[in-house]
Amino acid sequence: MVSIVSLIIGGAATLLVEHEVVKPDIENEPSSNRDPRISGDNYTIAGYNSAYKFIHPILSIEPVNESEKYAGIKKNIEDYIAGEKQKGLTSASVYFREFSKGQWFGINLTEKYDPGSLLKVGVLITYLRMAENDKDLLKKEIEYHAEKGFRFPEEHFKSESVSEGGKYTLNELLRFMIVYSDNRATLFLEDHMDTTVFKNEFTDLGMTPPRFSDPNYTLNPKEYSMMFKALYTSGYLQKRASETALSLLSESVFKEGLLKGLPPNVTIAHKFGEFGNGTMHELHECGIIYLNNTPYLINIMTRSNDWNQLSDLIGHISKTVYDYNASAQVN
Repeated sequence: MVSIVSLIIGGAATLLVEHEVVKPDIENEPSSNRDPRISGDNYTIAGYNSAYKFIHPILSIEPVNESEKYAGIKKNIEDYIAGEKQKGLTSASVYFREFSKGQWFGINLTEKYDPGSLLKVGVLITYLRMAENDKDLLKKEIEYHAEKGFRFPEEHFKSESVSEGGKYTLNELLRFMIVYSDNRATLFLEDHMDTTVFKNEFTDLGMTPPRFSDPNYTLNPKEYSMMFKALYTSGYLQKRASETALSLLSESVFKEGLLKGLPPNVTIAHKFGEFGNGTMHELHECGIIYLNNTPYLINIMTRSNDWNQLSDLIGHISKTVYDYNASAQVN
């Protein structure tokens, strides 16, 4: 079958490519059975019905209204963002949720951004879901070759990459994609994944599915956060697969965002994404910070013409939230 493979992320442009893909023998659940969001009187429940008749796995439950507990720190961050806008910042959005009681707050949540390499988490989830039906899938070894004449988008934040002619298992390619945000490994993985499973994943999680014919695909910060919520609650993948995914995300080498200013021993499962068109840049990072007995999720999405400003802004907001929660635990 001919499928459209999704985005190569992380640089000057979004790339859409057609490839011949052999579809694995894997069950795909009908969209008519999906019920991604149900609202109650006081809580919003994000559920995943799939094709099951008698069960309704829950991905996330949180109060409809933002928490008064975090009203002060939200105002602090809003004032900081307003100050950065005086220095050239175009836009910034924040979604925060702590997991013990589901309390949350959001800033500029309706703004949408190019997710960039954040979508690599979607590719990871796709492979782990495919592996539930093929236990040996991730052990499969492939020789890496870049497409002739293909020019990868320029990345601002560079790291390690796969080597031409190197032999890698799919597990190793997933590691390059997540830990080092390697675009070359990502394209190769996309060439071999079931794109129907990938697209269904977004619908299943209550997210806007990728529109492969539209290079301007965007998500808002709360919408994207469903991927991390689904991994944390293990409501979409099997428990071991969810644990594997978050463990891999905790090894990410990117330190120019959420980790700026945090203690070196903090455990955080995180992924960053970048997008740039030459004059305007976007930098985002979503992660789960494992702060003692109160883990929390934070997703910060930003836009301006200055990479350093965006990196510093994400770091400042992350540290502000971390210090507040750490202090609250002590007191």
